[in-house]
Amino acid sequence: RHGRVPIDECSDYAHMILRDVVLPVQFSFFEWSSSSSSSSLQPSVNDVEWKDSLCALAVDSQTSKPFQYQDMIAVYRLAQQRLSAAKKNATVDDERMDVLLQMMYECVSALEHEWDGHDGRHLPPLPAVICHMDLQPQNLTFWHDRNNGNDNGNINVHVSKHCSVASVVDFEEAAYADPRFEVLLICRKVLANLEQAEGLWKSYSSSVKLQTTWDVGPIEPWLRLETVHSLFTLLLQANNLLGGGRNPWETKPDLWGKIDRERRRLVRMGWSFCG
Repeated sequence: RHGRVPIDECSDYAHMILRDVVLPVQFSFFEWSSSSSSSSLQPSVNDVEWKDSLCALAVDSQTSKPFQYQDMIAVYRLAQQRLSAAKKNATVDDERMDVLLQMMYECVSALEHEWDGHDGRHLPPLPAVICHMDLQPQNLTFWHDRNNGNDNGNINVHVSKHCSVASVVDFEEAAYADPRFEVLLICRKVLANLEQAEGLWKSYSSSVKLQTTWDVGPIEPWLRLETVHSLFTLLLQANNLLGGGRNPWETKPDLWGKIDRERRRLVRMGWSFCG
């Protein structure tokens, strides 16, 4: 098991996770959910026994409601209400909070606009899958073949391109959800920049398209959703509304700096009203 991924290996690591974990699991669910029209799907993995057990154990499609893009918008509306109530009860007036609350109201409205497809780009639907939600190295074990492609066995076993995933652990954050959440969180938690995120999303989209003919859609709405999520988390922390959650060294100035960083990210993604 490893810790954080070095910046120059982030892309290789993310593509390994996509290849070894995300696509095999998701294709199994896609095939399972489309069993009535399976002719449109090619066999995804050979391990039929484990994939059928996983799908059957994970969800009952008749009773389980998966988390979707719009469900997160509802969560953010509730967060808005909590922040507004905290602002009214505050003993010290903070003009920054007034500005940020108005900005967050516009952010959530923009997410709703995006989901409803008012701009002509309604998010294409995909069948729900089990998402781990935290496929960072500390939640994985890896294996490698020292002699694979090298007769002398001189390979760096800690480099992603020389490894494969052996197992996935720590499923406490797992959810039955839109499959794009999994890839989105890899983009935000693991990858170093937007270029790497767009590259991984393109690889994922191409793989899904080839396997199923389904359209994944663009990455931008999902990046904006996750950035709004990050902003609400930081604002709730800044108002001590999460029952903890801050690192001991973090002060409110530290949190305000992180909030400003996320705000500027939304501006770069086209939301000028966050400027």
